[in-house]
Amino acid sequence: MKKISKIMLALTAVCAFAVVGCNKGEGASSGSKSKKEYQGVKAQKDPATKKIYDFGGLEVTLYDWWSNPDAPAASKQQEDERAFRQWMMDTYNFKVVQKDLAGWGEHPNEVANYCITGGDDARAFFIDGRSAFSGLKANLWADLSKVPNVDWTDKKWNKAVLGVMKQGDSFYCYQVGKPEPRHCIFWNKRILEENGLDPDLPYDLQKNGEWTWEKFEELCQILTKDTDNDGIIDQYAMAGFNSEFATPAMYSNGACYVGVDANGKYTLEVTSDKALEALNWVNKMFVNYQKPAGEGASWDYFKAEFTNGNVAFYNNQEYDAQPNGLLANMKDDWGMVCFPLGPNGDGKYFTMNQDNMIVIPNCYDQDKVNKIMKILDLWSTPVPGYEAEDAWKDGYYAGFRDSRAVDETMQYMMDNSISWKAWLVPGFNYAPISWDVCGGRDAQETVEEKKNELQAALDELNG
Repeated sequence: MKKISKIMLALTAVCAFAVVGCNKGEGASSGSKSKKEYQGVKAQKDPATKKIYDFGGLEVTLYDWWSNPDAPAASKQQEDERAFRQWMMDTYNFKVVQKDLAGWGEHPNEVANYCITGGDDARAFFIDGRSAFSGLKANLWADLSKVPNVDWTDKKWNKAVLGVMKQGDSFYCYQVGKPEPRHCIFWNKRILEENGLDPDLPYDLQKNGEWTWEKFEELCQILTKDTDNDGIIDQYAMAGFNSEFATPAMYSNGACYVGVDANGKYTLEVTSDKALEALNWVNKMFVNYQKPAGEGASWDYFKAEFTNGNVAFYNNQEYDAQPNGLLANMKDDWGMVCFPLGPNGDGKYFTMNQDNMIVIPNCYDQDKVNKIMKILDLWSTPVPGYEAEDAWKDGYYAGFRDSRAVDETMQYMMDNSISWKAWLVPGFNYAPISWDVCGGRDAQETVEEKKNELQAALDELNG
């Protein structure tokens, strides 16, 4: 099972919808509330009736694979959120319950079965890559673009998720809050300093727009050496995870594995010149600067190489910086930057979005879909006192050794979280490309060998 991410943990703590708050001493009070206003939040009116929304007691169950609705509030913010949501339930005459459906393993089957057979209740579901595109092909998800009276331009929505299953003007999933930051480069400050480099150099390069493939490779050349002059390299610059390096490398160069044409059909893009350029660069970086695995080493040996202070650079995902994550007890000081910019990209630092999505079954009539989505729209209103633009940062500072990782690197990630599709396509096994290329095999030869299998998965999806 995939490791529970920081966003998932945050969702658990706040019933999946609150924006992580700062101003912790200024949360909403349970007092001073009426059916017209709550701590400055005015009750919304139905445009059709000109009266405050009344959903007739409709109960919506939001199913995930981790929530326990009976768990006590874990923080003051969660207490404030529950009070606010109780006001909404009383004011608009609805109820929302979020709970575990069937655990992680059985969740996709349970979701599909319900969407096919239907029911008299009202549901929405969290889904991930196991369900998204296969469910879209099977017409299991309601088209949310048809729902009236929801402002999809509101900043509370996760814009990257809104674009995941988009076909023309139609879209079929949503999420609330900031996207989860993912692919990144960590570095060891001590090693840079011992080799005559400013320990914060990657931050400064990034800030000046100069954190590029070329500059990264230049640093790797400096940090990969034969320290005892015996003709054998004994200091390597990097140790990282091949697939977590190759995929963002392609996107940094304006390429991708899977695209979508004007007709909504999924297309194979890994054969493009930009993609092959990126994979050739990945090959060069791993062949020349990646510390090889020793005899009998585990598949994730690269993690220990970095945490033990043996290499300068380590690539993976931001979750390694969580307070109880991989880097929490590392002796050496470290920092984190975005993946470097490729020569043919758009020049913007980024992260790649793999957030869970929320869908509404297409087995309901449009009126019921409209009511469920509007209820969830209201339900996702930020809690009064926790709406500050930088509120999300408070949940991340504790995981890092310096504030620049959050104020600079993660700000870039939040501003530019890219939706990508390869991880969502059933049977689209792109990982062997990065394995082979990082193992030293020619990029074009590798892609040529794999392309028919990958195209077959897209053909199956396209129907």
